[in-house]
Amino acid sequence: MNQLRTDLTLDVYRELVAAMRPQGYELYALYVDDAIVSLAGIELRVNLYLEKHVFIYDLVTCVNHRSNGYGEILLHFVHEYARDRGANYVALESGLARTEAHRFYQEKMDYAITSYSFRKQL
Repeated sequence: MNQLRTDLTLDVYRELVAAMRPQGYELYALYVDDAIVSLAGIELRVNLYLEKHVFIYDLVTCVNHRSNGYGEILLHFVHEYARDRGANYVALESGLARTEAHRFYQEKMDYAITSYSFRKQL
């Protein structure tokens, strides 16, 4: 996770996950030879525009294990997880500079860009 969330200390990460778990946050890992190679942090959610869906908060494959299909395997797991729970969509956000990730989501995993995400720091 520290390869994706480089700004978080371990203590802050633990605090945030502890606050997210009661809301339904779950973390799944893909292991190869007893080592974690990919992680997905997800939550089953309901809202007015996507209805029942799974939101991916975190998705990362270890830098030493990229381009081996592990992200694809984990995303297929998330898709099945969502289907099994009656979700209509799997949604995620990706930083503007992450062009390789965007290409992966669109070309390999058939995701569509459907909106912009805005935020204002308070």
